[in-house]
Amino acid sequence: MRPRASDRLLGVVLLTAAATGCTAHRAVTTRSAVDLVWPAENPRVRLLSIVDLENTKSGGAARLLSWIGGEKPQSVFRRPYAVAWDDDDLLVADPDAGRVARIEPRGRITLSPERLFAHPIGIAACPQGILVTDSVEGTLALLDSDLQLVRWLAGDLARPTGIGCDGERIYVVETGAHRIRVLEPRGQDRSLGRRGDGSGEFNFPAPIALHGGDLLVGDTLNFRIQRLDAATGASRQAFGRLGDSPGETPRIKGVAVDATGRIWITDAILDRLSLYDRDGGFLLSIGETGADPARFSFPAGIAAHPDGRVAVADSLNRRLQIFDLLDGGTARPE
Repeated sequence: MRPRASDRLLGVVLLTAAATGCTAHRAVTTRSAVDLVWPAENPRVRLLSIVDLENTKSGGAARLLSWIGGEKPQSVFRRPYAVAWDDDDLLVADPDAGRVARIEPRGRITLSPERLFAHPIGIAACPQGILVTDSVEGTLALLDSDLQLVRWLAGDLARPTGIGCDGERIYVVETGAHRIRVLEPRGQDRSLGRRGDGSGEFNFPAPIALHGGDLLVGDTLNFRIQRLDAATGASRQAFGRLGDSPGETPRIKGVAVDATGRIWITDAILDRLSLYDRDGGFLLSIGETGADPARFSFPAGIAAHPDGRVAVADSLNRRLQIFDLLDGGTARPE
């Protein structure tokens, strides 16, 4: 029996899809923000742009296959959670999709292999490569620039979440063990902290950031940020408290330090982005619950670029919001 014309067409489409992998032209759209600045009377911060991860565009083969099959194409992103800068590219970890992604400035997406991760939740660009924590599998992966697995660096971690590096030294937050594992480049790994509410103790820590010899830890259920000496683990400072007023920190999900030393924190209960000076003094808060620009739905990971841009993973709105510093020497040129 001779094949029908539609069967022959489908065969051509499937061959084309196999050749292209259906992911070669994945892309996101970036839109410039409206003129939103904070504080209004003396602007220091502005909303620069929004990277929309909800309606991710697919290549022609993928669109044709979805048309033939009668199904809508699936979005690449389900719950973008962690974000990091790698030069001008953005790295995103999405635990619900089980993958990580690289987003280039023009919007082109590179994805990690399917089924490599169960629940990737932390990501960082380090001298060794791209580091990714998987909180379900208890692993730490090293990826190359194309997000292909180089090797597993650890496989016995207790619910690893936040990840950072200081040169070749790697810091991994073990949320389930209430401590920070330090992986030394020449072995002799060690741990910082234990469960408690004293100085240098933690209660379900999660996000971390490194800056100038300091390690800032989102001590989530102690409702504070702790600043530690990155080399010794000695506590240097703590700020934040339980509450719902500006400057309070009931559910810290992300922490970043910009080039001037100012500290940025996301809070997933208040749906708010807050900025503090280098000494932990509260400066301003941005946002509330919603989907409009500069509003949030479960803001999580946050990352600061050396040029002053700050990227926030607005998880349940499936987007990244990019903010910009207007004061100091690190703001982007007009």
